[in-house]
Amino acid sequence: MQRLLFWLKYTMKNSQSRLLVILTLVISILILSLGLASYVISKSILQKEVALPELTKLTIDRDLTDQFVKNIDMTAVQIILHSATLEFLQSNNDDYNKITNMTDFLNAASISHNIESIYIYDIEKERIAASNPVGYISNMNLLADREWLKDIPSITGMIVKERLNKNRNEMNISLFRPIILNAQKKGILIINIPIPKIFSNQIYIENDLGRSHFVFDAALAPILIKNATDLQETELGDVVKAVEATNHTSFYSNGNKYLLYMLKSDYTNWSFVSVLPEDTLFKGIYWLRNIVLLVSILFAILSVALILITNNKMLGPIRRMRKLLIPIEKTYNEPELLDLEKLTTKILNDHSFMFKQIKTSMPEIRKRFLEDACFEQADSVELYQKWKDHFAEWQQGPLYIAVVSIDHYREWSNRYTPEDSELMLYALGNITQECFNESCLSIMVQQGKEGFYLLLQPKDEDTKELQLIGDRVIAEAQKYLKMSVSIGLSEATRDVLHLSQSYRQSNAALSERLNRGYGQIHIALTQDESQMAEIDEAFIQAINQPLQTGNDSQVWVGVDCLFNAISDIAYSPATAIAALERLQISLEKTAEGFGRPIMAAMKPYFYPKINSMDIHDLRNYFNEIISQILSRFHEKQVSKTNMAIQGLIDYMQEHLSENIGVKDIADSSQISVYQANQLFKQETGQTVYDYLTKLRIEHSEMLLRDTDYKIFEIAEMVGYQNENSFIRVFRNMKNKTPGKYRDWLKEQSE
Repeated sequence: MQRLLFWLKYTMKNSQSRLLVILTLVISILILSLGLASYVISKSILQKEVALPELTKLTIDRDLTDQFVKNIDMTAVQIILHSATLEFLQSNNDDYNKITNMTDFLNAASISHNIESIYIYDIEKERIAASNPVGYISNMNLLADREWLKDIPSITGMIVKERLNKNRNEMNISLFRPIILNAQKKGILIINIPIPKIFSNQIYIENDLGRSHFVFDAALAPILIKNATDLQETELGDVVKAVEATNHTSFYSNGNKYLLYMLKSDYTNWSFVSVLPEDTLFKGIYWLRNIVLLVSILFAILSVALILITNNKMLGPIRRMRKLLIPIEKTYNEPELLDLEKLTTKILNDHSFMFKQIKTSMPEIRKRFLEDACFEQADSVELYQKWKDHFAEWQQGPLYIAVVSIDHYREWSNRYTPEDSELMLYALGNITQECFNESCLSIMVQQGKEGFYLLLQPKDEDTKELQLIGDRVIAEAQKYLKMSVSIGLSEATRDVLHLSQSYRQSNAALSERLNRGYGQIHIALTQDESQMAEIDEAFIQAINQPLQTGNDSQVWVGVDCLFNAISDIAYSPATAIAALERLQISLEKTAEGFGRPIMAAMKPYFYPKINSMDIHDLRNYFNEIISQILSRFHEKQVSKTNMAIQGLIDYMQEHLSENIGVKDIADSSQISVYQANQLFKQETGQTVYDYLTKLRIEHSEMLLRDTDYKIFEIAEMVGYQNENSFIRVFRNMKNKTPGKYRDWLKEQSE
């Protein structure tokens, strides 16, 4: 014993051996837990499987019995309503004809309905008329079967109960019904049926499981007993009473465990019970449980024995694994393995967590892949690996990119609140996916607020099928959402690296909406080189330059020239839209240059994207913008305040190289410094000093870009007497020193 204790103490001190002991215990417990869990689950499943046929059989038994009792009760009602019954209850003992009619009718009824016997008891005259062999008895003391007389006051409706028929010395099921005449209980009808006759039609499933069957009445007294075991009826009645709410339970009796299934009749209040011995039913499951326990114990014993034999050999690979996972110092000759266990557990937990995350976020991962592929945000190796990992069910067939866009988004969105717009866009996405998913694998990613783009792989490589689906999307969006949409569809590609090209093709195809109008699907086509050329910037300058001076006629001539060039289809739609976007930016800068009031008034015109409009709506859109800018410009020109401000600005520009201050500028217009700052702030949003600084820095930018003057020379040329002051102000505004800014300009030009 001392030697064993010494060995255990030495073993537990060694971290490697301690790890093996812990692993042995853990694995043994896991095997035991899995075995017991399998036992419990298998037992639960088998119990459910057994419950279905048992409850089905009990349902058949109950329904057949209820139907039999209902038929007997219907016979009882017919007897009560028969004229012979009324005549009998209203007759005297001397009315032999009425008594004879009564007994003959009861004999006929008992024979025709296969009934053992029928009694009609006259409460007032204390006599009875019955079917054979009882017949008519005027003195109840002569009737052997009369123990039911004591229950007459409690019989107010139909009652079905088991009782002993002393005339035949056998147990019967008797149905009692009161006979009411003139709102008074005048008699009692009793129909007696032998118990075997009631249960003669029940279906019992015979097998070798030792199944027992019972029927209990409302007082839980046994009516029918088919006992294949040594169960006591009284004990079973207590179990039935406790299980009324659940229909099934398990209980112990005489050291054995049983499964009980019960159904109760709402019509007779009888309980139909089936009992099965659990040991016989689950003997295979018990055998499995015992085998698992034995295997767990044997494994634990074997593992402990192997600790002595395979200690070093088993830990060799673990040590090598530790060296791979945890960098150790050369002096660390006996590495502890507990940290390896923690690290391995963490790696496994992280792997499990990542697997769950990937599984639940697969749709988002696929959308991210599509974004990376379309916008070239990942290299070819990464794209191929993601395609292999996340698109296993996709084939090597053709791939398409489709772009779905709401037509004239600005006009459409103005009809709804932002919340309603998002809801409508969500509905459009559902319609789109529902249509395409019928014959395609698809992934959809939202593109801004005006639509989606989709990766499609049709089951059939026919492009016409995709075009038909696109037409259906357009039609259903118009029908159900009152929304006009257009779709651009790329050419087929079989390489995920070309999805970015397909994305550009689909957007280029969608831009055909400019000339062809709304509510159509546009297929990507190869464009000639003349259409791919950009629109000359002179068209835009022909609008912007006269706009600076407020020359209305020249502005509209420039607008006509630009849109005539676009309408002549001399350029591709994508090129035309790009030129109009540059025009929009130019108009925004022009409005900003005219001052704060004009820019504030023009802001609503610059937020929408114009690529969702056709040529007609674009013409109206830019006409409205330009009209607003011209109107605001002319209003500003006639403003005295603006004239004063312009005078201040002119003075600053003329004396930009001089060391002037705010007082010098205010004196030039014969106003106070306070008034100058107030007017300037109101019109431009800046103080006089801030605006002067802005002009100086902008002029210095031009000198840095276009000349080779030294920094101190440029500082003097823009009104700074001190070079350090100029550098400090320039860096505050441009986040670069003048020297670094000049270097940056050179890099940009190269």
